[in-house]
Amino acid sequence: MNSDDFQTATDQFLKGLKRSAATIRAYRADLVHFQRWLLASSKDLDATALEAYFAAHEWAASTQNRKQTAIERFCRWARQHEQLEDDPTLHLERPTVPPPHPRGLRREEIERIFAVIPASQSRDALLFRLVFETGLRISEALNIHLDDLDLTKGDEHLTVLGKGGQRRTVLLDDPKLLNALRKYLRSLDYEHGPMFQAQKNGRGGPLRYQSVQERWQNYAAQAVVACTLHQLRHSHATELVNGGVSLGTIRKRLGHCHIQTTLRYAEVSDASADAELRKWRRGRK
Repeated sequence: MNSDDFQTATDQFLKGLKRSAATIRAYRADLVHFQRWLLASSKDLDATALEAYFAAHEWAASTQNRKQTAIERFCRWARQHEQLEDDPTLHLERPTVPPPHPRGLRREEIERIFAVIPASQSRDALLFRLVFETGLRISEALNIHLDDLDLTKGDEHLTVLGKGGQRRTVLLDDPKLLNALRKYLRSLDYEHGPMFQAQKNGRGGPLRYQSVQERWQNYAAQAVVACTLHQLRHSHATELVNGGVSLGTIRKRLGHCHIQTTLRYAEVSDASADAELRKWRRGRK
């Protein structure tokens, strides 16, 4: 397909594209950029030209993925409409997009959400604080049984079943959390079974993730703080990193199988980095 045919086909493709206006604008910009490059390079649209096009531009992986998607969908359309004999994108390799850096919230923001939880909802308050202060996955927290707790004074901890059926011991070292936990346990009328139970029609049963997520989002909305339930875990990990806790300890705390997963949290804040550098500088004098 030569440059002139490419432009005509692009107009036809975009005209029939059933996507949002923003998506169509993005596709048009990416296809026009490619068409202009073909024209400037005196190349026709084929596999060799595509490889040369992406090799000539050092885009971020996410940008290349977006542009590649637009070109691939256009080529599939052109092939179906007999404007291309072969699909030149079939052998293109996708660049690997690194996972997004986990975003934790400041403790003040999390506490604002906790503040709107009614005193009558002690179960919710304890569940969410437990996740925040220990970095548990919400699924791990929901699966805690009362027998998993050891509240020996000065050595309070719990045992959780993590991913891959791996058990680990998690230290309970926050005074506010321990006070809330002991108060909650005194309010229960049972001594065995799931620690967090739903109350429906007078019968207790395990809490569902969807129900817990909805309740958290409702509290966050009341506090006017944008925070997903999983960000409680991220926030705990970020606090540990910024507090100078070793990655090995954080890995064990969070139940990561691989240290590479923990390394995603290692982007310390500017303030923490500055404080560490000042401490190092003072030590040299």
